[in-house]
Amino acid sequence: MLCPSYDVLIVGAGVAGPALAYALATKTCDKRNATVRIALLERSLSKPDRIVAELLQPGGVTALKMLGLESCLGELGSVSLLGYHILRGEQGICAPFPEGHDARAFDHGAFIMALRDRAQQAPNIDVIESTVTSLIEEKNTHRVIGVRASQAGGQPESYFADLVILADGSSSKFRTVVLGNMPYEPSHKGYLAGLIVKGLKLPVPKYATMAVLKGAGPVILFELPNNEHRMLIELKQQPQDLKEHITHNIVPQLPPSVRAPILNALETSRVRRVPHFYLPPTKQGECSKAGAFLLGDSLNMRHPLTAGGMTVALNDVVILSDLLAHIENFGNWDEISAVLRKWHHMRKPLASTINTMSMGWAGIFAAEGEAFDIMQEGAFKFFGKGAEYSEEPMSLAAGITHSPLLLARSSLAIAFYSIWVLFTHPRPGNKSAPQFYEYPSLLFKALNVIWTISTVMGPVMWAEM
Repeated sequence: MLCPSYDVLIVGAGVAGPALAYALATKTCDKRNATVRIALLERSLSKPDRIVAELLQPGGVTALKMLGLESCLGELGSVSLLGYHILRGEQGICAPFPEGHDARAFDHGAFIMALRDRAQQAPNIDVIESTVTSLIEEKNTHRVIGVRASQAGGQPESYFADLVILADGSSSKFRTVVLGNMPYEPSHKGYLAGLIVKGLKLPVPKYATMAVLKGAGPVILFELPNNEHRMLIELKQQPQDLKEHITHNIVPQLPPSVRAPILNALETSRVRRVPHFYLPPTKQGECSKAGAFLLGDSLNMRHPLTAGGMTVALNDVVILSDLLAHIENFGNWDEISAVLRKWHHMRKPLASTINTMSMGWAGIFAAEGEAFDIMQEGAFKFFGKGAEYSEEPMSLAAGITHSPLLLARSSLAIAFYSIWVLFTHPRPGNKSAPQFYEYPSLLFKALNVIWTISTVMGPVMWAEM
């Protein structure tokens, strides 16, 4: 029996895989006489069940529209979110997205199934349920020319393709094979605990609630379809008893109106946790293995609390599909290599912005210490000054504005505003602003703030350059 052969073979049908398959199948190229033959391999085509990737930032919504896949959101009955309601202690402020933009919240599994369905309906795409076990390499050149995969209970089969794209997620088993000596390895940054809460009413409707807590990581609450809400909790370490940790350390710091539904959900539902990692992107096409490249979380990961992962992935697909649409022969590695180098630089404005912001903000709002308290207080007051002050950082977090330099400027503005608050506003427990004789000690604290934000954001910005 002849082994199947394709122009492009994509491993992984999460977010990026089906979106790219659909984009390549529907975008035309004047150089190419025939349509692209695509195989999309996924180890399980059943509905995924995850606690993350349920909130798509406005920039991701825009990317989905550019790919012609916006109908997936309509089919899900996704919930529109207009921004974040940020709580710190008994105070709360609203940080809206720029006017005309909204995020969408949905059931992750339903969204993935909608993407897969669109891919299956597109011309010349074979969606195959099979577990890829290894890459097939040409004996002399070691170029990747296909994959070996096994269906449930079946014998390994070979699938050949001019180009293999590996979108097999954060635990990719082909990352090292393709990239070789990687400048960075995935670094474990903590855990995210998730819980579905029913019958909950958030303090501000149509806004995701983010609570900055003492002695515990931030908590995110947002509405899902069918009168359900997702609760996400940042965990630096795994507590011995997760439910007890949430009950005694998390819930008492949340608004009284949400406590009873959460406590009820803790008794009736399962609390799940997942590890999260940071992995800066590596340039592909020069020293990486010919014939294959990585896409999605297999290439680049960031903190999930700011919900930027799907936005980065879909933006990558928009750029990559536009570049690959002009390729006449997917077997021409020189052409593909040039595309990958160009893609690496074109994706940086958005990917670096979201990656740096996710790691930096998570580092600041999830950490403890005097410098972090000062920055949290300053950031809270900065956002509380009004929409004109929150619009720029919110536009960056939403994936609407793509500019690492603007992110650096915005972060420094918040840091220096935090220092100004330190010198001019009463500290907790005091009724009056600091006196002049306190300025020498405050100057030391201000320098510590600058040093701290440099150590939090500096390494990430360097890695993302």
